[in-house]
Amino acid sequence: MPGKMTLSHAGFHVYDMPAMVDFYTGVVGLKVTDRADDDRICFLSADPDNHHQMLMVRGRETEIGKKHFNHMAFRVDSLAQVKEVYRRVKDHPGASDVSPRTHGNAWSVYFKDPEGNMAEVFVDTPWHCRQPFAEPIDLDKTEEEIAEDTLALLEKETTAEKFDEWKARFREELGLD
Repeated sequence: MPGKMTLSHAGFHVYDMPAMVDFYTGVVGLKVTDRADDDRICFLSADPDNHHQMLMVRGRETEIGKKHFNHMAFRVDSLAQVKEVYRRVKDHPGASDVSPRTHGNAWSVYFKDPEGNMAEVFVDTPWHCRQPFAEPIDLDKTEEEIAEDTLALLEKETTAEKFDEWKARFREELGLD
């Protein structure tokens, strides 16, 4: 069925609702859009076009460290925002496994929240390459240096191309043009 499809939201169970809400609002930058009076469910977003990009429900039963889900990813508007989240996550005592990466098509910072759930904050780059592609990047560098480093990595990647070229081909493949 042709048509644009985007991820609407991710939902998962948590042990400690106040700590998790505090982390995703204070560190990641989401805002609470709604919550149940008894605090059993909370909706969060950073996009006025999406009531919730994330929902958390009290009552997690899996142990911390056991697979709960792979990860959720938040797209932001700029590399500056990725760098800011990176700084806040790196400094938060409850966050762990902070790992900045480039996927060629995105600059990302991956991290585990206070309950061990993996999350990603990313921004698209102007390029595309075959996935999986993941190389460490230094988010303490300037935006220009990060772009130069990424481009140097992509020069060795035979599938690298401008994102607009890949996007046009994929739109055609989806029957959207």
